[in-house]
Amino acid sequence: MKSSHTATQEAPPPAAPLSLGLGAWSVYFIAKLLLSWQGTLNLHPLPNLAFALLLLIPVSGKPRLRIRAALALIAGAALLYHDSWLPSPEIALKQLSTLKGFSLHYLLDLAGRLLSLSLLTGAVILLCGYWLLSRYLRLGTIVVISLLGLSGRQLWQDRPQAPVAAVADSGAAAPTVGAQAAAQTPDQQLAAFFDSEGRRSVKFQGPLADPGFDVLLLHICSLSWDDLRTIGLDKHPLLGRFDFLFSNFNSATPYSGPAALRVLRAGCGQPKHADLYRSAPDNCYLFQDLAALGFKTELTMNHDGSFDDFLKQIRTDGRLNQPLMSQQGLPVGLRSFDNSPIYSDYAVLNRWLEQRQQDGSAHVAAYYNTISLHDGNRIPSAPGLNTTDSYKYRANRLFADLSQFIDQLEKSHRKLILVMVPEHGAALRGDKQQFSGLREIPTPHITIVPAAVKVIGGQGHPSQVRIDQPSSYLAVSTILSRMMSKSPFGADYQPADFARGLPSTPYVSESASSIVMQSGKRFLLQQDGGDWTEYPVQ
Repeated sequence: MKSSHTATQEAPPPAAPLSLGLGAWSVYFIAKLLLSWQGTLNLHPLPNLAFALLLLIPVSGKPRLRIRAALALIAGAALLYHDSWLPSPEIALKQLSTLKGFSLHYLLDLAGRLLSLSLLTGAVILLCGYWLLSRYLRLGTIVVISLLGLSGRQLWQDRPQAPVAAVADSGAAAPTVGAQAAAQTPDQQLAAFFDSEGRRSVKFQGPLADPGFDVLLLHICSLSWDDLRTIGLDKHPLLGRFDFLFSNFNSATPYSGPAALRVLRAGCGQPKHADLYRSAPDNCYLFQDLAALGFKTELTMNHDGSFDDFLKQIRTDGRLNQPLMSQQGLPVGLRSFDNSPIYSDYAVLNRWLEQRQQDGSAHVAAYYNTISLHDGNRIPSAPGLNTTDSYKYRANRLFADLSQFIDQLEKSHRKLILVMVPEHGAALRGDKQQFSGLREIPTPHITIVPAAVKVIGGQGHPSQVRIDQPSSYLAVSTILSRMMSKSPFGADYQPADFARGLPSTPYVSESASSIVMQSGKRFLLQQDGGDWTEYPVQ
């Protein structure tokens, strides 16, 4: 007879409960969820859920664990970049090549903005919180449930729906787009915008109404209305001296090269970013239009134009192929972010005026570009200022130089139409998606700039006209074209006569990777040709 203990088998141990343990990866996902809730990150729930589920698959053996850890780090970094507001890797790598021209001082300044004290403090709080809560809660379970909920909501929102008509506020968009009765998707609205802009142009017709006057275009880098409000200079006396002041002028780009090409092609409607580097009809090029009326064209800047081939772009793609006015002997007021000299604005403009007074030409049209306000410039006489204080110091100096130059013009009794069009803003304030100085996404804070026009040397005493409707380069070129055929230098000159019926332009801005478009009260963002998302404009 067999003993009872040999016949009895031990019961198997109970199965361990399923654990959704992500380990330290929980910190990664919790940080992304928090940043997405804050609006700093554009979280894509489905890819993140798939990544989290892959991390839960059990793997045995040290070699396999190491391989998975390495692959997970690469995938996690790529997914984090995908969830950011940064441009595509191709665009980013191309822009990284420009960093080699930055000074060490500027690189350290940028690093300080990216790794801010608030960001580092938040990271410490998150790590401490994870260490404490992970002892009592299954944070991996919470992460997976959160991602499941967000993924479900995204699938529900992305279900097929009938297209919704793009709603335009009164005055927020030109009738060519906003008043269309047919329902439109964002892609259709954008296509309709460019189709409408492609048919618009301004005619510069002779003969000239006045026997002798000049046109001077001031193209100012890094100056937006938002920047001026940030430093309290949005009501500076200089702005009050202009006859026309645009409060809602869209420069349509966050970068200098495209901005120069857009203003030099102000004779036609707004082209796509890629089309700036393709040939356009001759009547689109502003300085060619003026040359055809008898203007001698000139080119001057307070820098050498070498960074990003700026001068080459102006000459080749902007068709202003003129020699750069000599900068020899000019006083250096600033040092650029690449340590090259930036000359005093007043000194450069005064030299141009002196040379103009020695020139017997009846009409001269000159383009002047200044980078005095560009991010990262150093002030030799006032080192150590922070970003905002440095910008305010340089903006006050620039406005003082321009005021002094206008005084000089008025004393000379020279008839001149002064046009001021900033390239873009400095992104001085930044937002949740882009830290201060980052301008890849062309938001209204960056591209709504204080454009203005002033007639100097006339007999009239005009009252300023403030233009609040959405406008762009076509409105400025329209004013200029009207002043060619009707003189603004007479005693009866009133800016309102030249501002009637100016063309309105709906808000669409572009960089190489991003498009921001206004639809009703919302601003929509498309990056790298992907889906449209609402961009929160604070």
